[in-house]
Formats: sequence, structure tokens, C-alpha cells
Amino acid sequence: MNFLFTCLLLFLSTIASAVNPTHELTSNDFKAPPTRIISIGWEMTETLLSLGITPVGMADKEGYNSWVTIPKLPVGIEDVGARNEPNLELLTNLKPDLILISSHLAPALKKLGNIAPTMIYDVYSDTKTPYKNAQELTLKLGEILGKKQEAKNIINTTQTLLKKNGALIRAANPNMNPLMFVRFIDNSTLHFEGSGSLIQDTVNEMGLHNEWQNKTNFWGFSTVELAKIAEHQQANIVLLQSINKSELDKFLSSPLWQAMAFTRQNKVYQLPPVWNYGGLLAVGRLSNQLINMLAPQQ
Repeated sequence: MNFLFTCLLLFLSTIASAVNPTHELTSNDFKAPPTRIISIGWEMTETLLSLGITPVGMADKEGYNSWVTIPKLPVGIEDVGARNEPNLELLTNLKPDLILISSHLAPALKKLGNIAPTMIYDVYSDTKTPYKNAQELTLKLGEILGKKQEAKNIINTTQTLLKKNGALIRAANPNMNPLMFVRFIDNSTLHFEGSGSLIQDTVNEMGLHNEWQNKTNFWGFSTVELAKIAEHQQANIVLLQSINKSELDKFLSSPLWQAMAFTRQNKVYQLPPVWNYGGLLAVGRLSNQLINMLAPQQ
């Protein structure tokens, strides 16, 4: 398996096995809304930008630009290191008045708290409700940062967009077969997105149907053998971004893939980069990309 994707999976596994502490902060914890914010998770960065706030620092800018891509990062944000091990010296030098982390960094909470007030929040949690959690994250940050109305607007706009796009897709494809969201890992392994994923929540809110209904892990996907895809040839296949792109391209041109019914019927779609572990902007982007693929004339 590609080394970079292995590292990504190890990072996700670390988060999934972490303690889920609660460290609640409200506007009452601050004399004035924080302005020098460091966001360790990409979902935190995305949510801040959606509220019109640019963090002074964030983790792994290069990875964000590859996997999240939109919204584009404003000039001047400092990179504070890896998401699973930010550089404490860099954090301290930036003199933040708020640090945003998810629970995988809970063991470092005391050290981070010595630098600045630190808020823990997880979009992906044991509740397996990432869309609802992304809404709550937006509201919490809006309340703390003096952006309550902006937060409510983002939530309402996203919900309206999902309903609208779902209706357009259903109208354009009244007899559409279910969607199936697939990530190519290597020449023997696939991930199928399902229950507990941000993708599943988005599809549900749009009134669409996901083909994969089997048990999923903490992150809302199932790891399956590549041959498993042959059992779902009537689905519309949506291919998610793969870091192993050269191997994916080889597989898509292979006789096996070309023989599949969904390939012969032109029901395979490649999704541009959308961070499906993100926040409400990622939800909106996914919905818009589905419109572009399934109802481009709408």
C-alpha cells in the first residue's frame, strides 16, 4: 500500500482509538472573541474559513491543499506541523488565544492548555452522526467567535442546498439506481462508504440511496476485497480521491473493470477532491459535485 496513504490510515486509527474527553468552552470563557486561533484539524480550519475567520496557524497545509482544496487557504497561515503531533514551540510563538483540536490530541491537552485555551471537538465520534456534529461545531465556533448569525446562515444554507440538489437529481433520474461510494486503496483493497460517514449523511439529507448498507467502522467505511465490487454492478459508482492514482488508472483500464456492467453503461463517476471527514462546506461541495455528475443540465 502506498506509504502516504498508510500514514493517513494510521493517523485515522489513532483518532478512532483515542479517549473522547469533553473540554467545553463558551463565549463566557473569553473577555472578547478570540482572534488568534490555531486549528489542528482540517475540519476546524474549513469551519473557521466558512465563518470568515482566518486562523493564524494550522496543521499540515500541504495535506489540506491536496485533500480538502476548497476553501483555498488565505496567505499568511503558519504551518504548525503534523495533525497528530503539532510543534509546541511553533504554537507558543504564534501567541494564540484559542487552539482547536479533536480528541486524538487529548493526551496533550494540559500542554496545549498552558499555551492557550483549548477546545476539543470531534465531527466523527461514537454517535456516528458526522453531519449533525458538523452543524454543532459550526454553532459552537460561531458562539465563541462572535459569529452566531453567520453560523446559523451556513447551517440553513447547507440544508437548503441538500434538499434542492437532491430534488434536482431525483427529477433528472426518476429511475436511478443507488449510488455506491468507493475508494481504491491498492490492487486488492477497496473502501466502501456507508453508515456513520459524512457521505452517507449527505446522501440521506438529499433523499438519495446508498447501495452499501453493511457494517462500517468508526469512520463510516468498510474495507473489502477488490472483487466485492462485482456484486454491485447495477449501482452508480462514485470513485473517491485515491492517493494511489497510477494504480487506480491501471485498474480502471483493466479487462476486469471494463467488463463490469456499470462501466459498460457509463455509470462510473470520479469525484474531485472532497474531504469527507470535513465540515459543512465539504457537505455542500459533495452535494454540488453530485449535481455536476448526475444532473449536469439542472
